[in-house]
Amino acid sequence: MALSRNNWKTRLGSSLRKLGPYAAIELLLPGGSLIALSLWAVRNRSSIAAHARRAWARRSKQPAIGVIASAPARSAAP
Repeated sequence: MALSRNNWKTRLGSSLRKLGPYAAIELLLPGGSLIALSLWAVRNRSSIAAHARRAWARRSKQPAIGVIASAPARSAAP
């Protein structure tokens, strides 16, 4: 029980330490949200690319949604 309490505290502290610099950039610079987001994306591009590949693979396995309109059959010309 005590281990699980310490585990979530450790994870929360680790997450806050990772987000701290981005929060400071966001608050101090004009346009800081965009700058912080782009810096985060550059630093985490491998995980973002892996997530995009997994999503693309899942999407390509699903059947297409929608109705395919077929052309009406033509009758033979007399």
